[in-house]
Amino acid sequence: MPTTRSRSPLKTVSLTALALALALGWAARERAHAAEKAAILASQVVTLDQVKMTDASDRGAVFGKLGIYLAGDTPGSTNFVTGRLVLAPGKTPHPPHTHAEEEVMVIEAGHGDIEVDGKTTQVGPGSVMYTAPNVSHGIVNSGETPIVFYFIKWAGKGGK
Repeated sequence: MPTTRSRSPLKTVSLTALALALALGWAARERAHAAEKAAILASQVVTLDQVKMTDASDRGAVFGKLGIYLAGDTPGSTNFVTGRLVLAPGKTPHPPHTHAEEEVMVIEAGHGDIEVDGKTTQVGPGSVMYTAPNVSHGIVNSGETPIVFYFIKWAGKGGK
């Protein structure tokens, strides 16, 4: 006749607690992974008529209209944002500044001055600015009509 081994109640409780802890940990990891995937921007097309243009201001002073097309993390970057700014004549969104993200600015209409790393260049339709992370840059509308530009900013997630 086969013999059966009985487990002590303490051992049974310990194994049950361990199994429960592992299951809860795995479930939490799966939820976090799903939430991270949900936060990644989806591939899509956004047309200008879908972009809500709102007053843009710095320290309470309105300098133009701003619309954001997309913002969030992508599979290869963090802090990704792309938008459109209509900058009133004689205005600047802010003094020259730096940030951790790379940035590209494409001028659609109007004329202005863009400063990059201490050098100022006059720009007009078709001009493009690129700044590496932490390089000082800024724009001023030096024309008599609004300057319209698109911008894209992003920070890499590291690696190659």
